[in-house]
This record gives sequence, C-alpha cells and structure tokens, in this order.
Amino acid sequence: MTTTRPPATPAVEEEIDCPGVAHGGEAVGRLADGRAVFVPGAIPGERVRVRVTERRARFARAELLEVIEPSPDRIQAPCPHFGPGRCGGCTWQHIQPAAQAALKARLVREQLAHVGGLDDIEVRDTLRPQAPGAPEGFGYRERATLTAGADGRLGFLRSGSHEVYPVDRCPLLAAPLQDLPGRIGRQPAGSRVRLRAGAGGERLAVLEAAAMRSAQARPPAQPGLAWAAVQANGKVRDGEGNPYVTEAVAGIRLHVSAASFYQVHRDGADLLVRLVTRALRPRSSDVLVDLYAGVGLFAATVGAGVREVVAVESWKPAAQDAERNLRRHRSAKVVRDDALRGLGKLRGADIVVLDPPRAGAGGKVVAAVAKLAPRGVALVSCDPAALARDVRAFVDAGYEAAWVQPVDLFPQTAHVEAVTALRRRD
Repeated sequence: MTTTRPPATPAVEEEIDCPGVAHGGEAVGRLADGRAVFVPGAIPGERVRVRVTERRARFARAELLEVIEPSPDRIQAPCPHFGPGRCGGCTWQHIQPAAQAALKARLVREQLAHVGGLDDIEVRDTLRPQAPGAPEGFGYRERATLTAGADGRLGFLRSGSHEVYPVDRCPLLAAPLQDLPGRIGRQPAGSRVRLRAGAGGERLAVLEAAAMRSAQARPPAQPGLAWAAVQANGKVRDGEGNPYVTEAVAGIRLHVSAASFYQVHRDGADLLVRLVTRALRPRSSDVLVDLYAGVGLFAATVGAGVREVVAVESWKPAAQDAERNLRRHRSAKVVRDDALRGLGKLRGADIVVLDPPRAGAGGKVVAAVAKLAPRGVALVSCDPAALARDVRAFVDAGYEAAWVQPVDLFPQTAHVEAVTALRRRD
C-alpha cells in the first residue's frame, strides 16, 4: 500500500508587533490567528516581518526577515560571529547594554508574577558589574566552555542548532583567554574544553580525560598556560602545571580546582557576596548554612565573622576545595552531601544562603530550610522561572521577600542572576 504524504505547508510571512519578551530572550508577538509567536533577533517594541517556521497548538516560532520599525535600543553587534545561524554564545549583542539590563529586570518581575503569583515584591533595577579595562558588556568571562566540532576546532553551538560554530577568538572572554580558542589546537570531535583565568593571572585549560587518547589532543605549550585532563568523577588524570586557579573576592583568597564550579565573572562574584551579606545581615553569634556551597564562596566570605559555618556540597572536588578554603575559619565544617540530605543532618541555623543549579532548589529543599527556622535566607538564582518557584515556596513556608536584586553577570545574553532577601514572618 502506497501512502501519499500531504503537501508541505508553505512558509507563511506576516508583519507583527513584538511587545513582549520570553524567558529565553526572544521577542514575543501575536500572529493573525492569535497564537503567540517567538522571534529570535527581534527586540520588544519593534514591528517586524517574520516567516513562521514552526506552529504548535498554542504558540509558534518564526524567523526574523525584516525590522520595519526598529527599537531605539537596537545597535550594530560588534562581534563578527554574532547573528542568525552563527555563534549561539550570545543572543543580545544587538541590544544596547542599559536596555539589556532593563529587560532582565522585566523578565524577573514577569516570572515572579506569572509563575509564582507574586506581583507585589520589590524587584530592583539590574546591577551591571564591569570588567576593568574592557568595553561595556565584554571581556568579563573568566570561565568558558567550548566544544570541538567535527573538524576538531573549538567553538560554541550555532544558534538554534547542535552544530559547533568554530571561534578562534571570543570578545566575551577575559583578556588572558580571548585568543585561546584558536591556540589550544584541535580536539576530538564533541569533546569539551573549559578555559579559566585566575586572579593572579593564571590560565588553565581543562580537557575531558575521555578524549585524551593521543598526544595531538594536548594543547601546544604556551607561556603561562597550564592544562589538566579531568575524568567524569572530577579526578585529574593528566596535565601540565597547576590544575587549579586562585580567586580573590571580598579580601578572601579561594582555591578553585580544575573540576570545581565558580562564577564566570570575578567582579560579579564580589557583587553577589556584598548582596548576600546585605540580605542576611550576619551577626558574630550566628550559625550560617551555605547550601550548594561549591568551593565555599559565601561560606568563606559572608561567614568570615560569624560563630559557625556549615557548607553543604555534594561534588567531591568542590567539597575538597571548600574544606581547604574554610581552614582559616575558627569553626567551620563541610558536609559532603546533597542539599536535602545535608539539611537533615543539621539542628538549626540563624541564616542560610543557597545558590542552587538552574532548575532551582525545589519545594522539598525549601521546606527543609524553613524547618531550621533561620531568621533570614538569601536565595541566589540563575533562572527567573526557578527563582519564582522557589520564592513562592518560601512565601508558603512562612517567609516574606524583602527585595529581589537582578545582577547582569552574563551581558550579551538573556541570562540573569538574582539575589532575593527572605525574612521569616514572626
């Protein structure tokens, strides 16, 4: 039996207004049939002509063909790799920096209202830390992960694709790292290389150990560049030079090993520490609990003057770093466990800071924090929707949000970090 396929639906072009902005950074408009449509490359407030590329029951996606009425915030992107079908590492280079910051505060505000049902919380204007000596919004990334394409060249995924777009130089990277993508050498297809710059000028390339099958995969010798091949469990298998970098924040030096997470923006990390301190108002008699502690960024800085610090971290390399970074504290311990089980081992806390992964802490962790009855909680979030869900859970557990402070740790992208100050209702 021969099955005849229905003819392909012809691509439809429409002229639309884009008043909204989506969680992922696309502008949002309405098609003639009433469906919401997401348009990458358009800016909220613009009138554009689009070609519909995907239709679903409740929404559609479209390709930007022409900007009919441009936003006053539209600028010429300075990077030659930016644009549709090119490097997907950036999405907002065509928007001037102040407007990017305003959109990020709007995203946080709208997600709190739509996802969390919270429309009366103070969301402050986005703070914009700057990399010293770099153009605004550039030269800030002291951490970056690149992927090797089919030809072995390093790059980022193309926008809207899983294909690698090769990049020899990236202007978002901190000055010591900008030219490294083209100098590391070709790597096995699909493998990842993480670049890191330390506060003392160190440069470290972290390679996946599984890809280290030949000497050709090893970076060519370069002055001041160390490299480490790291296994899936975080153990360093091979390398040259020190498999770590040293960070400095709020006057505290931190050891960050090759397999450990750390904020991409050094000045941004310093700003987060100040905001968390402001949210928690630590006292010398306090017990501070730092959940998802990583290498101990908040435990070592915000907790420097409190009576006792407990850092909870499940990833072994980061927990080892945290133990090293907290040695100077008069009373500190690291609980090597996930957040929920770690909380179950604690008796109480005066103040808590949690910096969960993109998915958020979740209701069970929030309930376990509330059970400890801390007077103050600082929630550090890197996703507005997860932020809204977690804040909603804290409000339902007896806390109120005093303020939410967005921070632009990722200029040229739609990603936004935010610190929320939560206080127990008495």
